Amino acid sequence: MSTCDAFLGIDLGGTKILALAARPDGTTLASVAAETPSRESAERVVAVMTETARAVMSQAELDATAVAAVGVASAGAIDAGTGTLVHAPQLPTMSNTPLASMLRQRLGMSAVVGNDANLAALGEHRYGAGRRVQDLVFLAVSTGIGAGIIIGGELFTGSAGFAGEVGHMTIDAHGPYGLSTMPGALESLCSGTALARVATERITAGEYSSMTSVLSNTNRKGLTAREVFAAHHSGDALAQSIITDAVVYLGAGLTNVVNLFNPETIIVGGGLASEWDAYIAPAVALMREQSFAGIGRLTPVVPPALGSEAGALGAIALANDTFRNR
Repeated sequence: MSTCDAFLGIDLGGTKILALAARPDGTTLASVAAETPSRESAERVVAVMTETARAVMSQAELDATAVAAVGVASAGAIDAGTGTLVHAPQLPTMSNTPLASMLRQRLGMSAVVGNDANLAALGEHRYGAGRRVQDLVFLAVSTGIGAGIIIGGELFTGSAGFAGEVGHMTIDAHGPYGLSTMPGALESLCSGTALARVATERITAGEYSSMTSVLSNTNRKGLTAREVFAAHHSGDALAQSIITDAVVYLGAGLTNVVNLFNPETIIVGGGLASEWDAYIAPAVALMREQSFAGIGRLTPVVPPALGSEAGALGAIALANDTFRNR
């Protein structure tokens, strides 16, 4: 491979760090994943990102001279000008962390940082399900909920770079806060974290569920969304009630997205997109019924073509756009 013919993309999430090495056209050369030490110090999180980046370079047989730059897709609010992670509810130790400069020092290469949902949208637009689409919204439904917006073929990030935080729009003005600063925010009601929290709270309050034994046998403080869906599929009445309520909230969120942006396509990704039939499809059906003037009836809603690599590939696209001609 010729000098500087590859980029690194790192997707920093609340539970997982994914590093990719890829060519500018999005061809993946190697990938390595690691668990995010989300409760540990910012230094430790960046150390794991660095270790993962070096591991993927080794797997792809790349040295630093063959890598043009590294792009990072991070959960949370990003100051794109400085490459600083300003605030991330899912990464509580990372507020005001200068990610770009820390990675430059550790990896010895140029670095750029963007919001993970924004870059997943960019990745899908550049390489995946949105390649022929000018106006799209990528909705990430996972540990939290975020969105990336493409308007006129360009990533829309707003005046300060923070646009797309649909997870923090209020769906229920009297609802819980969760990790949001807004009451009844979308991600406080139907993200993976929310599903697990509601299940734990209702069982702790005395409601019967097959999940009770899971909660007590593991000595944990809470359940996981995966366990809530497993119970839902097995016929557990409490889990089914939780998912039914969450579908209504997610449907309202999708309706708001359609009413605000009237996109050509909506791409729904994130960990909970794997529960498409049980979770995403019923919410889409509600959106089609509820959208203003029926504008959502024919809006395609599709899964991402890039799967879990969308954010990291979007980070590679951002790095390519930022540094390729420098």
